[in-house]
Amino acid sequence: MVQVDRGEHLSSGEWLDLNRAYWESRDPSRPDPLLAATAPSEEEEGGRVLHLQSGDGSRSLVRAKRGAEVIGVDFSMPAVRRARALAADLGLTGRSRFLCANVYELRHMLPEPDSFGLVATSRSALSWLPDLDEWARIIEWFVEPGGTLTLDPTVGEPVVDADVRRFDHPTDRIVDALERAGLEVSDSAPGVAIVASKRL
Repeated sequence: MVQVDRGEHLSSGEWLDLNRAYWESRDPSRPDPLLAATAPSEEEEGGRVLHLQSGDGSRSLVRAKRGAEVIGVDFSMPAVRRARALAADLGLTGRSRFLCANVYELRHMLPEPDSFGLVATSRSALSWLPDLDEWARIIEWFVEPGGTLTLDPTVGEPVVDADVRRFDHPTDRIVDALERAGLEVSDSAPGVAIVASKRL
């Protein structure tokens, strides 16, 4: 596990620069490896969804196609541009919006506390984040009372770039961080989605 100096600023630093460079150098023609884990469904869903580390937006747009209002966030501008283009191609710009932001600065860029019935992200996305406690506080800030966080258990492709900084967050530490932030964890077994909710 990479140790992060507590003085290292979460809005900048080597961890962010190296990871952003890695993601922005990826071949955009490659499909999102996590998309296969989210099979399209005809099931209707409404409400507002915040999708953190949304990449090319394909998974976010599955929810928009089902009727949700979705905001996807990623720190890679090329990924955000691809997401916006895909939303336009699918005619979903009225139900989706994509922002380029570092998740640790998102409260300043999207000042909408208690506004999302669902905040979604993936386990593999967490491995790019150095501060789990601050991430959990951000989740709690955005989830509306009675709303839910779903943390998809899918792990993406292994990263072989030695310059990329990854952070190991075992399930028990994720659960502890969410509970310290005030969320109630209902499912957390290894290999299954972590589901947490905000009390009414």
